[in-house]
Amino acid sequence: MSRTQVVILGSGTPNADPDRVSASLAVVVDDQPYLVDCGHGAVQRVVEARARGLIAWDTTALTRLFVTHLHGDHTVGLPDLLYTPWIHERQSDIKAIGPRGLAEMARHIELAYSENIREHRSAHPSSRDGYKIAVREVAEGCVYEDDLVTVEALAADHGDLAALSYKFITPNGSIVISGDTKPVADFAGWARGCDLLLHEVYSAQQFANRPLAWQAYHARAHTSSDELAALASVARPKWLVLVHQLFWGQTPAELVAEVLRGYDGEVISASDLDVYAL
Repeated sequence: MSRTQVVILGSGTPNADPDRVSASLAVVVDDQPYLVDCGHGAVQRVVEARARGLIAWDTTALTRLFVTHLHGDHTVGLPDLLYTPWIHERQSDIKAIGPRGLAEMARHIELAYSENIREHRSAHPSSRDGYKIAVREVAEGCVYEDDLVTVEALAADHGDLAALSYKFITPNGSIVISGDTKPVADFAGWARGCDLLLHEVYSAQQFANRPLAWQAYHARAHTSSDELAALASVARPKWLVLVHQLFWGQTPAELVAEVLRGYDGEVISASDLDVYAL
């Protein structure tokens, strides 16, 4: 069994979907998960993955978090991440890395849940520190390193929000996660030759059917299937995995086919609880 896996916790978007929760995945090395984003349902998906025998670790192992940007579909699960594993007896705080604004968000979450924290600390046998979060805001470059992984960040382009893409260098290869972004000039070279490229995408074929205001937004903040095909043709990942997929009526197979019109590599449409081993 590979030491390194990627577990898709949420493959969805801001749009509510009965089959997909919003953006979250875990890069896992030697059963240590490194969570990337925390949309709604992320913690529940960890519980489901363990119940199905897909993972050996549980929610108390969630102590490392990397946030791509502060949109709600990537962060609304943060209170759940902080307080549910705490009840499960997580002993240590969460070390979180992300863009400008993450520390302020974390401060407001703690303020909003101050009564919950007070009561649990006084009446429950939960750990003293398991609810805490230590945030480090970063820009580009090497942003994290331990005995298992090295993590690099690259500035993404997601409209007015500070946003990051991440590259995880592991014992079994490299994993690149785009986050939400329009095509960025340096990205393909930065990601070139990675083993797994997880990239957001919207349907170019259905784009013209969207209202004009939404067309303008998606063109300046997201990546079309045609743009992704061109990017992947330069980056040449071993596997290209579509995440944060805006189908707009297309099926997953049809969206994959859109990308394959301009790219001749391996393309996979991610679903919740997919597991990819390097």
